[in-house]
Amino acid sequence: MEEKIIKWSSKKIIWNIVLCFVDLAFLLWILFFMMTYPKEASIGLVALRLFVLFLIILVGWLLYERIQILLSDKEYLKCTAQGFSYKPYPKKDWQFYSWGQVEKFALMRIKGSRNSRDFYTIDVHFYDTNLLNNNSLWRRLRSRFTSSKDSNVLKIPIHLLDVGLPRRVFETMSYYEREWRIEQNRQRNQNSKSKKK
Repeated sequence: MEEKIIKWSSKKIIWNIVLCFVDLAFLLWILFFMMTYPKEASIGLVALRLFVLFLIILVGWLLYERIQILLSDKEYLKCTAQGFSYKPYPKKDWQFYSWGQVEKFALMRIKGSRNSRDFYTIDVHFYDTNLLNNNSLWRRLRSRFTSSKDSNVLKIPIHLLDVGLPRRVFETMSYYEREWRIEQNRQRNQNSKSKKK
């Protein structure tokens, strides 16, 4: 059985980059207007300028990420009969997870507001809680300053992908996981038959 590769959609990424450029231009225009208009800056205006500057940095970071995805090989998720590989960012390495490590997985829908679309993720629950431990700065800070435990849930966001419907990604993963379970049952039955002989 061949592997199924789910890729980022170039068209969706380009639209996202265009929207980021529009947002960035609008925020820069607002900042330019706030810098030139008043002669004396009050505390509230300085705070507003800093907030707009923060938004500019945030949109610039999103723009940088989208350009990195556009220039990469665009592979995001690989499903095989043995497991699945996940590459959350173009610069990161592939992370392989066997179907034997997966306890369950589900398609989660995060409802959008009236003007925004719904957002979908696949939540993959693992048996081993130490499987997802990485030494990222955010995880170390969170474990140091809070009492939260390490999670055994991998959240795979489904956005900007080359599939028409988010449910297709979940159905593909379900298909390969079902094939793996069928193969495991077949091997178990053959082993039990050979032991009886």
